[in-house]
Amino acid sequence: MTDPSRSDPPPALGGRPAVASGVPAAGFWATLPLEVVTATGGDAARFVDNFTTAAVSSLEPGQGGETFFTDAKGWVIALATVLRTPDGLVLVTAAGQGQHLRDHLEHYHIREAVEIDHRPGATATLLVSGAAAAEAVASLTGGPPPADAFGHQSASINATAVRVVRVEGQGCDGFWIQLPAEAAAAVEAGFVATGLLRADEARLEAGRILARFPTPTDVPPKTLPQELGRDSRAISFTKGCYLGQETVARLDALGHVNRRLVTLAIAADAPLTLPATVRAGDQQAGMLTSACPAAEGGSTIGLGLIHTRWLDADTLEVDGRRARVVSSADHAPGEQR
Repeated sequence: MTDPSRSDPPPALGGRPAVASGVPAAGFWATLPLEVVTATGGDAARFVDNFTTAAVSSLEPGQGGETFFTDAKGWVIALATVLRTPDGLVLVTAAGQGQHLRDHLEHYHIREAVEIDHRPGATATLLVSGAAAAEAVASLTGGPPPADAFGHQSASINATAVRVVRVEGQGCDGFWIQLPAEAAAAVEAGFVATGLLRADEARLEAGRILARFPTPTDVPPKTLPQELGRDSRAISFTKGCYLGQETVARLDALGHVNRRLVTLAIAADAPLTLPATVRAGDQQAGMLTSACPAAEGGSTIGLGLIHTRWLDADTLEVDGRRARVVSSADHAPGEQR
């Protein structure tokens, strides 16, 4: 099985690098399809902590991280980035999930001093990535950006209040600039003025797939947190009780799950119809739920949940095309317990 700690790009089926290249090395920017849910009030952190796999209450203002929200059976409801602020929490999740997450939390809200809010389209999240990202952000905000993963701070760009977040492990490392949606165009113009180029959607998707960072498309009903391979990033095994904890703790004690989210290389030079069945001979090995062209080798890279018995198989096929696992999802890159 491929070493999960490796960060170098996986080879294509033909032996050439299956890496989406062409993103400006110096720096680039993009608009991300993310939504924001806020939880404010004196009980905000304590309340939300009751529904997340991460130890949210232990975060200090300016800190953040990833977390899963699970239901009573331990199935994943959402994967979110949580940011601790002086007023409470900011939860950043995939487009289309904000209202669902807000409703889930509100369902359990009784008397706690917390206000849970979701305003679709109100907040824009811009990504700045590449070698020149920190310098570009500093030039726009007038100060150095956060250095720690998911550290965040308030700043100003052209008199517009923004939140700068250091993000890593989700596809393109760099910085989020979160700000009112109506001010995004002016900030984007500032990116261009600093020499940053805009990255296209295909490049961002390739980075996400290689990082094994799931979107809701990759998380079918009845998916368990550990199947997604982000244990050290998003799960605390020592925090107190939370909704779904019994299942998560039991899986940790057993030491294994039956499926893993993995990156696959597929010998396909044409778009695949998704979701697509991954087969090992005449048996179904899993489902491919995301895919995009690899930059070299005339192949495709994809993301999907695969049964663990087939992770080392050399007979996998997707739509009749040869495929193989190129990155183990036992852990996220560099993950340690």
